[in-house]
Amino acid sequence: MPYQDMPWIRQNRLQRPGQPSLRVDSQAWFAWLERITAFCYQPPGTADRFTLRKEKRRQQCYWYAYLKKNRKLHNAYAGKTETLTARRLQQVCATLLVKAARQRQGVGNG
Repeated sequence: MPYQDMPWIRQNRLQRPGQPSLRVDSQAWFAWLERITAFCYQPPGTADRFTLRKEKRRQQCYWYAYLKKNRKLHNAYAGKTETLTARRLQQVCATLLVKAARQRQGVGNG
């Protein structure tokens, strides 16, 4: 299982064995994001799973979201650490789902 060691966010909470959960948007959430480089995110009410990775570009770190759907990897810019709120995570995931649906329908493949 490739994601077994990656932190997971479900129902806008980070669950960690033997540690208190963290609520997305809390001060502890943003401090945690500064220390890690990747996590999995499952938006509330969906079965979709997204991976977010911190990538260094132009001497700064930015978060990018990834979704593999129908054997194709889709990505979208998520933002800087300080902008990674629950609302932003849901917006990015919605964008990726639209990209995946368009690709499946053959829209934008030119």
